[in-house]
Amino acid sequence: MNSSYKEHDYGKLFYNIIMQNKPNKVVELGVLDGYSALHFAKGLKSNNKGRLYCYDLWEEYQYSHGNFDEVFTMLYKQGVKDYVTLRIGNAFEVHTEWKEKEIDILHVDISNDGSIVRRILELWTDKVKMIIAFEGGSQERDNVEWMKKYYKEPMLPEFSKNEIIKEQFDKVNFLSFPSLTLLFKKDYRQGL
Repeated sequence: MNSSYKEHDYGKLFYNIIMQNKPNKVVELGVLDGYSALHFAKGLKSNNKGRLYCYDLWEEYQYSHGNFDEVFTMLYKQGVKDYVTLRIGNAFEVHTEWKEKEIDILHVDISNDGSIVRRILELWTDKVKMIIAFEGGSQERDNVEWMKKYYKEPMLPEFSKNEIIKEQFDKVNFLSFPSLTLLFKKDYRQGL
């Protein structure tokens, strides 16, 4: 299973985020081979509640992408298919399928850069009750080869200056490559 998260075993973190927060609805934007989806789904299964809705462009994405059928088969073999819905969809369009505060946790892993962070926050913040998780957020991740090659905007400055984050979220970074930035809704954290 191809995933930059795998080397530092981020699967345990994804599983524990689900176990701790006990969400009903989790949305994942960008699936690749299903590494994070599998671990989110395992957490939902352990909680015996909730559903993961995964959106990806799959074979329509011109760069590195997963295969819908292979991910579905893997989730089936792992015994978690009853907790996951795989869909074809664009991260900048499918937000219209969701109501305000309908999603507990949103995970974003779609070739993230600073402009994507900004746009996702504009489109999705009002849909989320608890947490938005972004792949990336470290200096090392901002300097990977494809970010430089395609002149992508770094994420780290956006996480520091974004007004939506300052007003509505508390931020936690996990710096092991590829890094992960968790944004906790302030009104959710106050209820903990």
